[in-house]
Amino acid sequence: MKGFEYDQVVVSGISCVLPGERKKTRDYIGAFEEKAIEKFIKTTGIEQRYLSNGKQTASDLCYVAAKRLMDSKKLSGDDIDALIFITQSPDYKIPSTAFILHKRLEIKKECLTFDVNIGCSGFTVGLTLLGGLIQGGLIGRALLLVGDAILNHPETDDLTDSLMFGDAGTAALLERGEGKMYGANMSDGTGYDVIISPIPGARFPGMIQPAEADAAHMTNDDTFLFTITEVPKLFKEFFQKYNCSMDDFDYCMLHQPNLMILKQIAKRVKIPEDKLYISLDKYGNTDGATIPLGIADLCQSIEENRRLKLVCSGFGVGLSWGIVAFDIDSCDVMPIISTDEYWEEGFKALEYIQQSDSEL
Repeated sequence: MKGFEYDQVVVSGISCVLPGERKKTRDYIGAFEEKAIEKFIKTTGIEQRYLSNGKQTASDLCYVAAKRLMDSKKLSGDDIDALIFITQSPDYKIPSTAFILHKRLEIKKECLTFDVNIGCSGFTVGLTLLGGLIQGGLIGRALLLVGDAILNHPETDDLTDSLMFGDAGTAALLERGEGKMYGANMSDGTGYDVIISPIPGARFPGMIQPAEADAAHMTNDDTFLFTITEVPKLFKEFFQKYNCSMDDFDYCMLHQPNLMILKQIAKRVKIPEDKLYISLDKYGNTDGATIPLGIADLCQSIEENRRLKLVCSGFGVGLSWGIVAFDIDSCDVMPIISTDEYWEEGFKALEYIQQSDSEL
């Protein structure tokens, strides 16, 4: 494990936003047998989720998260040197949705702006990318926006497809300062098809995406095996390289796929129960947003400001997995809010396409 170490990077704020619609898992009793629902809750730990209203996109949620974070820090668009948006549900095929957020947040032109198409490890990958740019002196302040939203959540005969995933948008502010961030990222492209949504894509020209294809297909046995072997192995190498252990951290913030996987990782890594923070019972699996959302959920319960030492690990589609450790003041993490806001201008492109088709 090569790893990285930054000593001039601070995570100075986190903001998380949910859609307005809350769906309890037990509300689906009737669509599914009660016994199956109870087994699902026991296995996954998911008791409720928040879902897009059908017009909200991930960028809508991330916009609200970023705007309130900037306002709280008294920052304008002239203060942001880089903006990256990490999602698997962009607004359009082109351009990158990051440019839409750049426009809406009124950020200066001299700003590095792009999307990253990665899933459950998105937060740790984003910290690594932007932290490296700050450490290298290219930028001084950056927004890391991570979110996913499925506009039409599929309701199929598969409980996993129907009840597993929630929507969320998050924003983190990274700045140059006296702070330590360290970790490692891993990839294994031989597992590209373990979690996959092939349509639409260039491999399938002319095919229209069916509604149920919004959710990625997962090979459950391969996903489980990858997670409980590679993630604990990376933790072991991380602890050895940086001469640390769970004793050095207040909390371990893992990506939240399901309760069974979290328990297996905790057992293998020897994460104490009081240091493994679990939030998927409230929000479901929100892909790359699970870690910042978990941090925000934790900080809502902290009454007085605390300096938190966190070790975070994201893992999933790609295959991709990583660990990043950093400190943050709990007062710099904003309370979670919900909204039904969406960007009406974003639908003008659809109107333009429909008008063009009618004129042909």
